[in-house]
Amino acid sequence: MSFERCKDTAIIIPARNEAERIEDCLMALAPQCNERVRVILVVNNTDDDTAALAQAAAAQQGFDLTLLNLTFPPGVGVGAARQHGCALALEQMPHLRHILTTDADCRVSPDWVARSIQHLQGFDAVCGRVTLNPVEAVCLAGLDPSFHDLEMAYRDLVLEFYARHAPNCTELRGSHGGAPGASLGFTRDAYEAVGGFAPIPCGEDRQIIRALRELGKRVLHADDIWVEASCRLVGRAEGGMADTLRIRLAGAGYLADDCLPNAAYLLEQQRQGAMGCWPAQVPPSQRVPVRDLSVHITTLAAFLQSAKGDYMPKPHPSRARSLPGEQFCAPVTNATEPAAFEAVELS
Repeated sequence: MSFERCKDTAIIIPARNEAERIEDCLMALAPQCNERVRVILVVNNTDDDTAALAQAAAAQQGFDLTLLNLTFPPGVGVGAARQHGCALALEQMPHLRHILTTDADCRVSPDWVARSIQHLQGFDAVCGRVTLNPVEAVCLAGLDPSFHDLEMAYRDLVLEFYARHAPNCTELRGSHGGAPGASLGFTRDAYEAVGGFAPIPCGEDRQIIRALRELGKRVLHADDIWVEASCRLVGRAEGGMADTLRIRLAGAGYLADDCLPNAAYLLEQQRQGAMGCWPAQVPPSQRVPVRDLSVHITTLAAFLQSAKGDYMPKPHPSRARSLPGEQFCAPVTNATEPAAFEAVELS
């Protein structure tokens, strides 16, 4: 069998002006990139040395790197970059079976590729967790941990509600429930069935997972797959993680994550039989101010208890020591396991 015919796994990485971080990203991937793996780096709207540094890293480490250098019009960004990278993989890799994606400011865990592929033997898509770069995490010292704890408590209730009442969502129970573009994987068949990533400025990660569930595909939110992300306050995607962090650091007037509907809206959707699949797509008017979360926690908890006696969802294990936010976790403390901070999946 030829070298090319062995390749069945593509890793898609969007990158925009990532000269500072792209080498760390690729060095974490390099030991995992055997003859089956091709990395496709989609450099877009970039005026720094991202591409040259990536090519040098690939040459030094000896892994298969394909570079796309694109310029998108205003309002087009990371969704289009992931879409173009996946399209190239589908075009050039006839034996493609697995599509993985991460971000250029992330470092994947040492067995990220192998575990993703393993999970994709039984599921159509796999969503990993996100931890924080420990050096950069100091910038989040001003976040109020009480608001984060409330948001995580409400998130657990919402996930349990979706597991009970939304279509194709039972596997949410007890999971982290995140769908971060920094750690996603798909079978080729599932990716093509849903039409791929939407070319939108942000939120393409949640959109594709929601669409897969709507098609009846099996989605796993895996605790043993994680990446370490930057927590910079100046990001690349408008409305992305950096914007959300800045808003939260500015004070207590922010809204909880936009996948968490207010309790009344959620109960009404369930009553009408109109619940969509997770991750929720919440209208702006139905989002919850973080100050008001206690009321919504009480309402939703009472409903869940009345429906199943004294049963209440158990908090996800990584909630124990957490930073504020939706899917960013704590800094990594050793080479193989993330610390137990829970991340909020910021999009």
